[in-house]
Amino acid sequence: MTGSNTMSLQPDDKPRSPAHTAGGLTRRRLSSSALAAAALASGVLGRPRPAEAGDKTLTVGSAVFPDSLRPGISSFQSLNLMIQTNDPLIARDNVGNLHPALATSWQQVADTTTRFSLRQGVKCHDGAEYTAEDVAFTIGRIVDPQTAYGMLARIGAVTGATVVDKYTVDIHTKAVFPTLLKGLSDIVMEVKHYYDKVGPNGVQAHPMGTGPWVYQKWTPGDRYEMTAHKGYWDGAPKVDRLVLREIPDAATRVASLVSGETQIIEEVPIDLIGQVSSSGAAKVDEVTSSVGLVLTYDVRSPPFDNPKVRLALDYAVDKPTILREILKGHGELLQGQLLTKATFGHNPNLKARPYDPDKARALLKEAGYDTGTPVPITTQSSKYVSDVDIANAVAGMLSQVGVNASVSVTEGGVFLQKWRAFKMGPMYMVGWYSLGDADFATTWYTKGGMRTVWVNDEFERLFTEGRSTNDEARRLKAYHRMMEIMYDENPSMYLFGLPSLYGVSTKIAGFGAAADKLLRVTKTDFV
Repeated sequence: MTGSNTMSLQPDDKPRSPAHTAGGLTRRRLSSSALAAAALASGVLGRPRPAEAGDKTLTVGSAVFPDSLRPGISSFQSLNLMIQTNDPLIARDNVGNLHPALATSWQQVADTTTRFSLRQGVKCHDGAEYTAEDVAFTIGRIVDPQTAYGMLARIGAVTGATVVDKYTVDIHTKAVFPTLLKGLSDIVMEVKHYYDKVGPNGVQAHPMGTGPWVYQKWTPGDRYEMTAHKGYWDGAPKVDRLVLREIPDAATRVASLVSGETQIIEEVPIDLIGQVSSSGAAKVDEVTSSVGLVLTYDVRSPPFDNPKVRLALDYAVDKPTILREILKGHGELLQGQLLTKATFGHNPNLKARPYDPDKARALLKEAGYDTGTPVPITTQSSKYVSDVDIANAVAGMLSQVGVNASVSVTEGGVFLQKWRAFKMGPMYMVGWYSLGDADFATTWYTKGGMRTVWVNDEFERLFTEGRSTNDEARRLKAYHRMMEIMYDENPSMYLFGLPSLYGVSTKIAGFGAAADKLLRVTKTDFV
């Protein structure tokens, strides 16, 4: 995929001017009737479902879609789609625990070789049996530099895979690799004979695997339609059809839930929780996630090539007030680092810098900062809870110390294209999931993660050290130092650890909020 050089905004995603109330904090209040009216006006409600009579269709309102169904895009919104049709070797549950999927067991047969025993009799959507040849093919394709596989960083120490027999495969690493199993839970397995038949473009146009749902139709920016895989190895889904709808506007998404157009929605805004709960039609399901929400700088060019400017902006933002007023205490304040407190590798000796606008102004003056420089903050809408409100609040606070900040809300697919091309502008909002281990979040700040323009040689060395030993004390020491480096250099402004907030219809059962935002609905049914 090629990156776009043009910023694309939705009709009501105009660049936001910083709010000037309550220190730049924005508020939003809508009644349930107003929510429904908004959705009707936008044409979301009342669309006929292309379902056969008697089919049970579960409709999910998604906040953001990726720009394609290409396997391996390094985003959870992409993985959320791919994992419906293609299984991993090892899966996670909603709280992050690992359990067998296509692999039933595994053992370390050498320091750099892990042997996986596959589940026998697993059928692909075309009826063919899934075997070790498919696993070896998938791993080989991922580690091939020509593939440019975005999720490669998750298993960056893997060198390849070898078929032992029809149901056994060895995965090789270049060194001891303590996070291999967790990394594999983010890697969907592909089907060799299907790839050989249709090629990469065919796979992207029509995914096919062993997963619980069978691809039917993909309309970028609108919907993803699937039907139940009746022969699924873990039991057929409880409903006949699954439709994921992209509804980027949060109020419209909530209205679709309250009206019954959707049964599950992602990212309920904090200030609309009351409307969902009081509707009688739905409830909010909240779970703590490991995402660290940050504002990342382009450190390649002025003004953010100057560490003093980045430090000044950290003092300019009143993060505790944003946590209190916008997030209403949901989530946690990041303590001067990327990692949430419960993550292995979090450095307890670091603390968030205090709000000190006078110090921020003084640092900007020392840096010779040009107050006329425009600083757009790029964000997606509803990719993370209250993300646009948070971005507006930050922009408002920055304006109070002389930074000409504004907010640019960008459609999800365009955001990903610009991100892959390293053309996000001077500041952009993103969340990095650690899944409980520092390796998973810090990888995106390394050259191998292919997502950073900030480079620090000591950080790179420590990252490699941390993922190349099973000694937890050594790993912890490496990650603590890495957090210190990030604190000192400020490649990002560290904001909040955020929860995942789902809206769930009272007419369904068997759904649980997921800490990693991956949709697991095979056991979900209407009641």
